[in-house]
Amino acid sequence: MARNSGAFTFSPAAIDALTKGKLHDNRTPGLMIEVLGSGKKVWKYERRLVAIGAPVRLTFGRFPALTLAAAREWGAAINEQVEAGIDPRVAMRAEAERKRAEEARDTMTVARAHKLYMEAVGEGRASRAKRKNKPRTIKEKLEIYQRDIAPRLATKSIYLVTERELIDLVIKKGKTAKARANRLAAELKVFFGWAASLRGLEIGLEVDPSRRLGDLRFPETPRERKLSREEIGWFLKAVVLEEQDFRRGMLLWLLTAARISEVTRAHSDEIVDGVWTIPADRAKNSVAHAIALGPWGQSLMATNSEWVFPAIKVDGPRKTGWYKARDRVLARMEEVAGRPIERFTPHDFRRTARSNTKRMRVDFETAEAMLNHVKTGLERIYDGYELEDEKVAWFLAWENEIAGIARRAGVAEALGIPVPTAKIDSLKQSIVTLWRNRHRVMAV
Repeated sequence: MARNSGAFTFSPAAIDALTKGKLHDNRTPGLMIEVLGSGKKVWKYERRLVAIGAPVRLTFGRFPALTLAAAREWGAAINEQVEAGIDPRVAMRAEAERKRAEEARDTMTVARAHKLYMEAVGEGRASRAKRKNKPRTIKEKLEIYQRDIAPRLATKSIYLVTERELIDLVIKKGKTAKARANRLAAELKVFFGWAASLRGLEIGLEVDPSRRLGDLRFPETPRERKLSREEIGWFLKAVVLEEQDFRRGMLLWLLTAARISEVTRAHSDEIVDGVWTIPADRAKNSVAHAIALGPWGQSLMATNSEWVFPAIKVDGPRKTGWYKARDRVLARMEEVAGRPIERFTPHDFRRTARSNTKRMRVDFETAEAMLNHVKTGLERIYDGYELEDEKVAWFLAWENEIAGIARRAGVAEALGIPVPTAKIDSLKQSIVTLWRNRHRVMAV
C-alpha cells in the first residue's frame, strides 16, 4: 500500500493494520507512517520546500511509543516552517545546538573551568603576555583555589556565579587575614577575567563577575618584626626542647636567612662540600642561591635520608608541623623571659639577619646577596660579580654570632655547636678557599 485514498481514515486502528509500505495522514500534509523491513513502524515527514525546490525528509519516532496525536502536532509545527519558507532542518540543527550549549553550561562548573584555567596557566596561555608562571606562583594559585574558592563554588556552574558571592568570599577572608583576602581578590579577578576573555574562549563567560573586586583591597601593614639579641637568646633556650628535626630546621631559619619552604623542603643532593645550593626552581625569584654552611650549619643539615627533613609517614619532605613547633617555642620563650613576646614568623628570621648586617659592618650589596635579592636596572645587566667570597665570610660570621649568644645562654652544647668561637678565622679562610676552588671547577 503506497498511499491511502482520500476516504481512508488515518487512525490508530488503521496504523495497527498496516503491514507494509506507507500510510499518509490526510489531515496533516507531509506526515506519514512507514513499515520498515524489520516490521517496526516509524513516523516520517516528506514535503517539498517551495523556496528552494528541494524536498524535506525527516524521521520523528516510532509508533506506538509516539502516538498519532503527538505525530500530528510535530507535523503541524514542521508545516508552519515549510509554509513560511523556512527549512525545518536548519531550525532543528539550531535547536539541537542550543540544547547542547545548555548542557555544556550546566556541566561547566567552577571546578571544571578552573582545571582548564590551570592547564592554560601551565602552558602560558592564561596571561596577556603569554608567559608561563613560575612553579611557586602555580602552587600559590592552587592553594588559594583549594583553600578559599573550591569549598564554596566548586560544584556551581561558572555562568551562575554572581558578583555578590565573590564579594562575600573576599570580605569573609578579610575579617581574619587581610593580606590573604587581597590575594584572593586578585586571583578571582585573574581567573574569572580569563574565563570572560578571548583567551578563555573555551569557557565563554559573557559577564565577568569579578571586574570590580579591586575596589575591596584591604590595607596591609608591612611586617617589621625582627628578633633582638636578647630574644635570640631566649629563642635558643626555648628551641633546645623541640624535637630534633624541628630544632634543626628552626635553627637553620636563623643561620641561613632562607625561606621556610627552602629550608624544610631541602634535598640532600643540594648540599655539596659544605655548600647548600637552593636550585632555581625552588627559589622565589627563580635564581639559584648558594649558601656556604659553617660547621654548625653543616651538622644541622646532615641527614641519612633523601630529604634533609624527611616526612614521617610518607615519602617526601616534612611539610607540616612547623608553625605549631614555632608556637611551642614562643610559649617557652615567654616563660624564660617572664613576659609576653610579640609573635614572630619564619620570615622574620630573614629580617633579623638582614637587620644585623650593618652592625656587623657588612656592605649593602653583600647583605642583599645573602638574601638572594637580585640586582636591578643597569647594575643587573653590567655587574656580573656574584660576591661569593663576601657571602661566605658573612654567613660564617653570622653563625659565629649566634653561636656566641648560645654560649652566653648556656645552651651551646645542647644545641650541638661543634666549633669554638676562637677558630673562626681559620674556618673562614678554609671555607673561602673551598668556595673559590669549587666555582673554579664549575667555570671550567
